Amino acid sequence: MKKVFSTILLVLLTVGLFAATKVTISGWPGNPVEEATIKQAVDSFNTTVGKQKGIEVVWEPIAGDYKQMLMTKLSGGTGPDIFYVDVYVFEELARANVLLPLDTYIKRDNFSISDFYPALVDAFKYQGRTYGLPKDFSTLALVFNKAVFDKYKVPYLTNNETWDSLLKKLQQLKAAGLDTPMVLAADFNRVIPTIISYGGRLTKPDLSTALGEPNAKKAIQFYVDLVTKYKVANEPSALGAGWIGEALATGKAAVGMEGPWLIGFTKESYPETFKNLGFVEMPKGIKKSTMIYTVSWSINRGTPNKDAAWEVVKFLTSDGQKIFVDGAGVLASRRSLAAKDTDPIKQVFYKGAEYGTPWKVPTKTGLFATANDQINSLLADLFHSKITVDQAVQTIEANYNTWISK
Repeated sequence: MKKVFSTILLVLLTVGLFAATKVTISGWPGNPVEEATIKQAVDSFNTTVGKQKGIEVVWEPIAGDYKQMLMTKLSGGTGPDIFYVDVYVFEELARANVLLPLDTYIKRDNFSISDFYPALVDAFKYQGRTYGLPKDFSTLALVFNKAVFDKYKVPYLTNNETWDSLLKKLQQLKAAGLDTPMVLAADFNRVIPTIISYGGRLTKPDLSTALGEPNAKKAIQFYVDLVTKYKVANEPSALGAGWIGEALATGKAAVGMEGPWLIGFTKESYPETFKNLGFVEMPKGIKKSTMIYTVSWSINRGTPNKDAAWEVVKFLTSDGQKIFVDGAGVLASRRSLAAKDTDPIKQVFYKGAEYGTPWKVPTKTGLFATANDQINSLLADLFHSKITVDQAVQTIEANYNTWISK
């Protein structure tokens, strides 16, 4: 009996000795293609690096209100080892002290980050420290229906459009009989490229709002005038569409600012329209500008599996990233992978990484969601001529500190 017991104990100790370290990764659930791709990346890691280093990765998506659910898990000590962090809420999470600084690991392993687009790396830095590596990204471009431009004999949009030249072509379309040439959203993140290209800025050095400065106000006025003064644009709901992509895909507008997510949507659901779509860079004012939407792979500061989690992040942002680019059609955050992406349409979006602005607004508190909602509400009022730009800016300046405290 003693011999049997000793044998069992030896087996148990051996199994425990060689048991793989489980690393959970979480994000919001994707569409079927995205889910299949991340599972492919997980399998690839587990059968290569994971097998060599004794690490097993498990994908556990978080349904519902992602940020709220994630913060609840992190504060309760049940958070995943690795998780998505949208750049929009990055500073809030960095200030909450739930993200692991990666600089020591990057230096220790001589892990080169110079191949990433600089704007994407900088987007996940807080107080000089790196708290995530970019998973992928998207930018905005001008999307237009070439068939409509042909019908009304208006020259195609080009990569060298200015806001004034865009307006001129929209006016030509309207004069030729197209009632609403452009679909435009009352969303602050769509106004930001206009503000930056006009030479404006979002915040002052003390992180107070800069939307009342002349260049910013001029940009906002132009954006709103496309709807109210020139009447060459309107919001999706006014056109009977749920979002800009739907308005373009269904022919309710001929021009819109959209991201690469439009490609798969129109290719799959509106293939005939997709054949006629053109993609060019955003218009420029004093300089070029676009939005950068990006997500990081970040590590839970409280995980007991820090080294194992870092091995996973290294894989997901190097060899594993190619799986996402090939499988889900995302834009690679690494220049070397972007150079191998032969999709001609995506090249326009890649260019934006060189001069775009990440979708985040730094504040004194790290919070911006309430302010964003309030600004969007004011933009909607501007679209319906309920207030003036001066009145909107005055409201923002008077309430900004309260908004960023919520």
